[in-house]
Amino acid sequence: MDSEKVCVTGASGFLASWLVKRLLEEGYYVVGTVRDPDDASKTAHLWELPGARERLDLKKADLITPGAFDDIVQGCHGVFHIAAAVTNRYKEDPLTEIVDPCVLGTLNVLNACKRSTTVKRVVCTSSVAAVSARNDFKPDDVLDESVWSAPDFCREIEMWYGLGKTLSEQAALEFGKENGLDVITIAPSLIVGELLSSRATASVADIILQLQGKALITISEEKQNDFRFHAGAKQWFNYAGYVHLDDVAQAHLLAYTNPKASGRYVCSAINMSTIDLASFLSKRYPKHQITDEIEVVSLAEFKGFSSRKLQDELGLQFKSLEQMFDDCIASLERKGLLTLS
Repeated sequence: MDSEKVCVTGASGFLASWLVKRLLEEGYYVVGTVRDPDDASKTAHLWELPGARERLDLKKADLITPGAFDDIVQGCHGVFHIAAAVTNRYKEDPLTEIVDPCVLGTLNVLNACKRSTTVKRVVCTSSVAAVSARNDFKPDDVLDESVWSAPDFCREIEMWYGLGKTLSEQAALEFGKENGLDVITIAPSLIVGELLSSRATASVADIILQLQGKALITISEEKQNDFRFHAGAKQWFNYAGYVHLDDVAQAHLLAYTNPKASGRYVCSAINMSTIDLASFLSKRYPKHQITDEIEVVSLAEFKGFSSRKLQDELGLQFKSLEQMFDDCIASLERKGLLTLS
């Protein structure tokens, strides 16, 4: 019997690479899309995966080119749409550089799936940035699948990544309902785990900065103005969820294979304040220069993200905070991306 064929967009990324690894281990034939299949600096790690030479095919595709995915998804039973810029940085226009590619790219992939005669289910990667960017939280609020970030608030605080993820996830779920396409979304929190590539992606770069004591900044009154932080924005910034890379990949697999899976799923294992994370990192990894002296103006006191739906419906069991950072740091050290000061 031929291996079941699935497509993974943005296959060379931090999460997508790991999902490709897990899919190959499960025996799938994987069609991965990348910007340039011939760029070994971004694809070599994929070809080193067990089973890649036999069951991996890399295709060139640009997210916002109409019809770019039509031929690619044809013949695939499932599509994992992961490709997206994980950044809030832009050169000139955040809407055209961050938001539009996120939304238009998602719809481009979904339209290709709709036109396909073989795709049965699509799993789209969102983010808790599509859940947590609001300014009306109450202390007892639990952020689950019923909560959405407020687009107007995202624009107000210039949270372009959150705006893109919110609009694209909503568009994906609505597209599925209107077109009879089985679409599921996974909204992970900050992903930490083993890096397969030898280059630091945006997600990994943030972890490296934290371990070097450069990312956990003091939020002074002056910096609040610089970063346009106010009550809601500080609330979003100072309290975060964390999840192991392998758990996020497993959530995607469970969402694809479980017939009962539906709608959106928040995927977050640990809720922790910036202060508590700094203290944890400083104590567990003393050989690295990690500051544990963080001053904040105010710290939001909400109960954090809930992944109860993911656990109860799909049976996912999360790995610990220690394992996610141990695995990540060990891989960064092996690849020379994290050195002692």
